[in-house]
Amino acid sequence: MWILLESFYYTRDKPPVPRTDGPRYKASIVVAIKNEDPEVVKGLVENLSRLDYPDYEVILVSDDSEQDFERLRQIELPEKFKLVRRDVPQGRKAGALNYGVSLSTGEILVFLDAEARVDPTILTRISAHLSQAEAMALRLRVRDPKNKLQVLYSEITEFSMDSLFRGRYLKGLPVFPNGSAFAIRSSTLKRIGGWREGMVAEDLEIGMRLFLNGVKVGYADDVVVETLAPYTWKDLFQQMKRWAYGSGQLFPYSLSLLRRGMSGIEGAIYANQWGIYPAYFVMLLIAGIVSPVFSSSLLSWVLSLTLFLISSLVFSWRSRTREYDLRIPALMISAFLTGYLLGLLNAKFSWKVTPKVEREQGLWIPLESNIISYLFLLSGILALKSYLVQGTILLAISLILLIIP
Repeated sequence: MWILLESFYYTRDKPPVPRTDGPRYKASIVVAIKNEDPEVVKGLVENLSRLDYPDYEVILVSDDSEQDFERLRQIELPEKFKLVRRDVPQGRKAGALNYGVSLSTGEILVFLDAEARVDPTILTRISAHLSQAEAMALRLRVRDPKNKLQVLYSEITEFSMDSLFRGRYLKGLPVFPNGSAFAIRSSTLKRIGGWREGMVAEDLEIGMRLFLNGVKVGYADDVVVETLAPYTWKDLFQQMKRWAYGSGQLFPYSLSLLRRGMSGIEGAIYANQWGIYPAYFVMLLIAGIVSPVFSSSLLSWVLSLTLFLISSLVFSWRSRTREYDLRIPALMISAFLTGYLLGLLNAKFSWKVTPKVEREQGLWIPLESNIISYLFLLSGILALKSYLVQGTILLAISLILLIIP
């Protein structure tokens, strides 16, 4: 049902664009940096130095070691830019953002990542949007996709923007911003208590908190922030696992959305989508394991698989992706399942920045995928004793999970 909802949300309709001849608020751009290539940060500085806006500042907050920070200090900074390092990097990325906000003087705050690249007029348009709303999610777009994986990621990103952001916004549903492209009035951020430190998905958390505090987050389809796609399957796997962990970590908090009616229920589903995607496969796995004790009709398997495949085909048709690779759903099953479960348990999590530079990829199979594959293998063997078709399906899933290079 969630997959079908995503397809239903998809729209080509454009939200209204405000006039840009209104007031222009002082803007502070805050960027958290950790383990970034100096060339990536240098590119960001050069890009933001060309902004066509009368009153803005850029605050770069580094959580790097002293040695890596010295490399960043070699970058020549324009007058409006400030590079600072936190001696005690507490609170993960949210802690760095709060520190940057504490140094800011702008009436509006814009949060970007180091690989972001923007149009010179972006602050003019953000200022226009924030004259009508308190917070805005901005449109992400992948720039310069090179290999097949990046093209796939770019197409998925475009569909996500048209469906989960633009579509949900036009239907009056709560918009939860992406921390890589987010703008908010400084007074609003202060009123809700800033970023919640220690969260892996700090952007999802602040989106839910804004909704619970009655702040409607808008969506600026005309304000584009260009970003980079992962270069390797390993990078994509780690990124998806991080998304899922953050969602699972916030599961108890997401339940508070349920008291806000149908939009809150939908918002809770959205917040837990990374746990929903693999849920069907978890049920298949459990059904196979318990098959020696509890009976399982062939009809229920065939009907559920048919519905799942139909919804997946509808999603594929609506998303208009030109590229396809079986490794994407295989990665999603293992990354989302393990990440979400670890988040639910609030297990120790090591933050790994997705590399922004091109590099070679050797043969690689994630350990998590192997473990889940062997669980499906065991489940299939158990089911085969009583149910030929069900056991065969589980064995096929086991083999699919092992094809990831």
